[in-house]
Amino acid sequence: MLGEAGRQKSFEVDQAEQSKLSAWDNYVSTQESYKQVLDQFKIKLALPTDAEVVLDPNEMRALERQDISDPNYPLEEAMELALQERLDLANNRDQVADAERKVMVAEDNLAAALDLVGSAHVDSTPPSRMGRMRFHEGDYSLGLDMDLPLERKAERNAYRTALITLSRQQRAYELAIDEVKLTVRQSYRDLREAASRHKIQQLSLDLALKRVESTKMLLDAGRSTTRDLLESERALLDAQNARTAALVTYTIAKLRFFLNIEILQVRPDGMWSIENYGK
Repeated sequence: MLGEAGRQKSFEVDQAEQSKLSAWDNYVSTQESYKQVLDQFKIKLALPTDAEVVLDPNEMRALERQDISDPNYPLEEAMELALQERLDLANNRDQVADAERKVMVAEDNLAAALDLVGSAHVDSTPPSRMGRMRFHEGDYSLGLDMDLPLERKAERNAYRTALITLSRQQRAYELAIDEVKLTVRQSYRDLREAASRHKIQQLSLDLALKRVESTKMLLDAGRSTTRDLLESERALLDAQNARTAALVTYTIAKLRFFLNIEILQVRPDGMWSIENYGK
């Protein structure tokens, strides 16, 4: 023991031992929390909670290798792309177009109808043959059939209903556009904020690493204490956790941004891909 050898004060050794026990307690608690979250993840995937699921640690390494940067799109371009590609907006546009067609049909039903009507009756001399038709003695008539919109209550009601439906669909479409713009703008800001926060946490981690190294050197030289080393290592752990949390937050913000501008595509194998990003 360092305390018995006289290299460190006894209370400093006790501090180190207490820190070790506290870290072990935190490890046990974190393990149980991890198992609980993993079971919830299984339920989300429609798997039984007793299914054997092992998370791939390489995924975190892949996230750490990704380029942490602001969106490749200017906000205006991202907004335009979303308005063009969003499937929910396409459905709203189709509903407006369908309502417009129904208004046109209802309007046509209100219009007056004018038809040209004609008839002809021609006999032939016996025996009846086409060549013996007496066209010069036939009966011919030609006239106009007009239907005036005098009694069109049902048609007028249908027309008003169609206009109301069209107005409602247009308002719904305009509201959907505003909501998409708001969603894209917010996700764009979230992504930029997440990128900035990750850079800050990375700088904090770099400083924490340097602090641990310098504290160890000072401790070896007798110019620092065990408490200083424990505090620097605790700060390093906090910085590592904060950097990891910032990385996860950035990844989620990026995927949400891709989803909101409709370039996040799901392949037949269930994996996702990004279409037309940064092009």
